[in-house]
Amino acid sequence: MAIASFRIDEADQTANVSPTIRFDINGEKCALIKISTTQKNFSFDVGSLGITHTEWQNSEHPGEIWLYVPNGVMKISIQHPQFGSIKDYDLGGRLKKGRTYVMDLTSDQVNTLVVDYDNSQVLDVEVTPHDAELYINGLKQNMDFNGRTSITLPFGIHNYRVIANNYHPEESQVIINDKENKQTLSVRLKQAFGYLNVNATSESKGGELYIDDVRVGTLPVSQFPLKSGMHHLSVYQKLYLPYTEKVTMTDSATVTLTPLLKPNYAEYEIVVDGDKEAQIYNNGELIGTGHWKGKLEAGEHIIEAKKISHTTITQKINVVKDTPRKLSLSQPLPIYGTLEVKTQPSNAEVFIDGGAKAAGFTDFINSHLLIGSHHIKIVLPGHKTEEFDVDIKEGQTERINQVLTDFCDATIYSTPSAYISIDGKDEGKTPLHINRIAGNYRVTLSAHGYSTVSKNMRLDGNTMDMTIPLHRNYILSNEFYMQVGCNMGGMMSLNFGLGGFIHNVNIEGNYLLGLTNSELIYWRDKSGESTPFTATYKPFGGNIKFGYGIRLHSRIRLTPQIGCRIISLKETIVEYTKTEGYPEPANRYESAANGANAMSLSGGLRFKVALAPWLGLSVSPEYLVGISKSNGFKALSDVSSKIKGYADGFNCNVSLNIFF
Repeated sequence: MAIASFRIDEADQTANVSPTIRFDINGEKCALIKISTTQKNFSFDVGSLGITHTEWQNSEHPGEIWLYVPNGVMKISIQHPQFGSIKDYDLGGRLKKGRTYVMDLTSDQVNTLVVDYDNSQVLDVEVTPHDAELYINGLKQNMDFNGRTSITLPFGIHNYRVIANNYHPEESQVIINDKENKQTLSVRLKQAFGYLNVNATSESKGGELYIDDVRVGTLPVSQFPLKSGMHHLSVYQKLYLPYTEKVTMTDSATVTLTPLLKPNYAEYEIVVDGDKEAQIYNNGELIGTGHWKGKLEAGEHIIEAKKISHTTITQKINVVKDTPRKLSLSQPLPIYGTLEVKTQPSNAEVFIDGGAKAAGFTDFINSHLLIGSHHIKIVLPGHKTEEFDVDIKEGQTERINQVLTDFCDATIYSTPSAYISIDGKDEGKTPLHINRIAGNYRVTLSAHGYSTVSKNMRLDGNTMDMTIPLHRNYILSNEFYMQVGCNMGGMMSLNFGLGGFIHNVNIEGNYLLGLTNSELIYWRDKSGESTPFTATYKPFGGNIKFGYGIRLHSRIRLTPQIGCRIISLKETIVEYTKTEGYPEPANRYESAANGANAMSLSGGLRFKVALAPWLGLSVSPEYLVGISKSNGFKALSDVSSKIKGYADGFNCNVSLNIFF
């Protein structure tokens, strides 16, 4: 036997309301200890103060013993003929009169009819509600979220206990004795609560519902779970008397109530004389402007008429139920201060709080300006407009002395229209009208496809409207191109290429197709026994180049380039010579140089001249140095300077470019 927990239940009013209240021999309310257990035959001792009354388990509280004790009890002893005893359990302080306490008393044990630890079986357990706690032989078991678990137990008799908040606990025994089949245990706890419905009428709808002095929501309330026993219910609604009622809840039952509220108000009409803008407050809450008509709850109220920068009119009234009344409040009186504005030069207009019409001209004075914050604007043609925020105080003078700065106007045009910035700040597009303080400004104009223009502008009384021309920029740092042209020099060929510039970094690739054949090359094998034959060779291949563009003019760009060229030779057999004493071959000859190739490094310059924004002409002189040649190419180079020029020497490409 053990006490699992002991605590006060603040919401439980059983010890404080009839008919469950009890009094000790001194006429004071008893404290109530609700002991949760299904076992019986306990005896209790709280010391010299004695126990006032013991109410054993019954139909009203089948799983609880109710122990009424005097105010001030600090310890309790519990005895049971089977489970033993608990001596002088400390209750954590003196128990208070009229309060309810809850004690969870456990009494788990196992009685084995036949001790047989060599045999065991699985027990499948399911409990309802699913969050209930299961104890077997005093040990708490782990349950899944469906309230299920499986436990392996030795043969014998085992005690179990199932508990859950707001449910009656259940204690019993289970016998494990079947070695072949699993055993099951299903426990469904009985509710220790009922359901409360509180309906709402047109008067009570939205009213606040309290149960045992704890707020639970607003009306209506449906299917609210409430612990079995007696409870104190209250409904509070503005303009109505508080409603109270006692309700007794029983297990699993539904109780439905419809509170009928009694009115506690009077009809009132409140008017502020001569002022439709004054705000009307009731006990600090805004209820209307200028005029209000409605219901006021019976009792004392403080009615106020308020207006910014005016005195507040206050009146205390006592509202009597069902006694209508009309209340007139005096008009709030304005509170003034003084504003004085002086400028150099004078005769500037003074605008107050965004007014469309000037309040006057400087030097300016207004001794009837409402207290509070005001926005002041000073305007004089040809000068910078000045603005101020001032705080006017009752009976005091707020002064503004301001030297006005000259202001000048001008309009900036450009051809074509361009984006414009002044001193680094974007101002939009031209034409742009500016109105600024006299002085020097840096004006920058930019438009796509045109060179950016920056210039200094002096703005003063003599500044005229200006037009700034922009020059088209044919050379861009980011562009792509296709080209077709002719390669001249060591190798005559057609040139087809693609290239581009990204932030002036250039990459270009070309396909080269030879236009002319080499001179005739005579072949004969080393033995001298073959029939001689002649062949010509035509080059084809490609190159890739890298460079960096340097703009020389709006239409001219110079790009130093380095690259790599790869050339292959295509062989064409022209004829073979019939020589006396040599047989004619059955098939055409093919020399060892067919498909000969060479790789060269190149260095050069690319000059581009833009003829139009999308069209250009380029000239690219370069010098080639062969770095890798096949044996056939070497053999041909030795006998043909023309073929040698395919891989070494000077070349120049002239191309027409299309840009996009």
